[in-house]
Amino acid sequence: MTKGSRPTAALASLGLVLAAALALAGGASQSAPAPQGLKQSWLRQASRPAVASGFIRPAQQRQAPATRYVPGRVVVRFDAGLRARDFRSLAREAGAIAVRRPSWADFHYVEIPPDADPVAAAERLRAQPGVARAEPDAIVRPLWRPNDEHFSLQWHLQRVGMEQAWELNRGGSSRITVAVIDSGVAYTNQGAFAQAPDLAGTRFVPGYDFIWDDDVPVDTDGHGTHVAGTIAQTTNNGAGVAGIAFNVGIMPIKVLTSDWDEENNAPNPPSMSVLARAIRFAVDHGARVINLSLGADTESFAVESAIRYAVSQGAFVAAAAGNSGDEGNAPEWPGAYANEIDGMMAVAAVDYNLARAPHSTHRDYVEIAAPGGDNDADENGDDYADGILQQTFDPDFQERGIFNRFAYMFYQGTSMATAHVSALAALLMDQGITNPAAVEAAIKRFASNKPSGGRNDDIGYGVIDPRACLLGLGLAK
Repeated sequence: MTKGSRPTAALASLGLVLAAALALAGGASQSAPAPQGLKQSWLRQASRPAVASGFIRPAQQRQAPATRYVPGRVVVRFDAGLRARDFRSLAREAGAIAVRRPSWADFHYVEIPPDADPVAAAERLRAQPGVARAEPDAIVRPLWRPNDEHFSLQWHLQRVGMEQAWELNRGGSSRITVAVIDSGVAYTNQGAFAQAPDLAGTRFVPGYDFIWDDDVPVDTDGHGTHVAGTIAQTTNNGAGVAGIAFNVGIMPIKVLTSDWDEENNAPNPPSMSVLARAIRFAVDHGARVINLSLGADTESFAVESAIRYAVSQGAFVAAAAGNSGDEGNAPEWPGAYANEIDGMMAVAAVDYNLARAPHSTHRDYVEIAAPGGDNDADENGDDYADGILQQTFDPDFQERGIFNRFAYMFYQGTSMATAHVSALAALLMDQGITNPAAVEAAIKRFASNKPSGGRNDDIGYGVIDPRACLLGLGLAK
């Protein structure tokens, strides 16, 4: 999957195959700081105020990751009752050099030489008695009427009737926390990192950075900030753009990387095992909705187990279906698990006409659709591409390692669509629909644009209809 505006490593965010920028009011430019090695040194730098810059142009397309699997390790689940010394003995017989169990995990890392083939190593381990599951660690990548100044350009909120839905539930409440498991979020002013100005009134709860192993999950890419904006951008503040569930709390969790993270020697890769740990962390720290605008091209028992754990603990999971609809239509995980797990939904993207966007993956696991945009079209004639508009990094500065310059960007992708579904789930949770399977059932039942026969691979059971969903359940406040 590709994100769109810049190359990024690994876990793919399922969004912004292309992006067009609408940026606001200028400011003096800055030169990029010299490389400083570790993220912590950037956090200690003098604070930099956030600045918006002005231009309109498409962003560069993101490139696919160079490798499919994390080198140097295999993800393994040993049989219950096996002792630690047996773990090590089994691993040695398969050519491994060490075994360790990471935090928030129901699996172990079996470490192998960095030049060893992780696929072959996993096969050898699966053949060992006492090994229940073994898999190479697949790379994950990103998949993509209030008084806010640019709400008129947010066709995606108007087309699903958010103005009418807000009459029933005006943005949810702080009782609900949505975990945005992504590239981090521009949520704080600390050192070289600035908070996105249009997130200044958004409530954030503590999250975690699984790439750097610290509790400051700042964005260095822009994808996670854009996704968080659709869910809970500061709204009705007379500036910028709007979010759907703007009163909920956002838990930023970083599992995706940018070039900056890799160049500064981030200790952990963006992999499926890291994602599995992040999902468990989110649930154990109070998230009721989990947004997964990302994917990988192979399945993972660790991620499937983590999602089942999340749903069992009362958390609804929305996952991007994938962005390969016009390029082979290959499946993406974890989205492909959705039709096997009640309380999880795989989300396709629709365009301005509420038809499947060309990039949106269309397979049997698609359950619902939401606006994801099409930057090659301008169906509403507003002279802007029909992407999803939110504030995020100005890519001209982000690619130089400057994280305090922001622009309003049109992204496209199932990442963007997924954020709409997560926000609707948060509104339903706020209204008292607390069972994840019931949330899924309500979203399906009250969807609009239902296909003939009830479901198809393009848009699942239809397009989200927030007002019908809230009103149909008799839950108007």
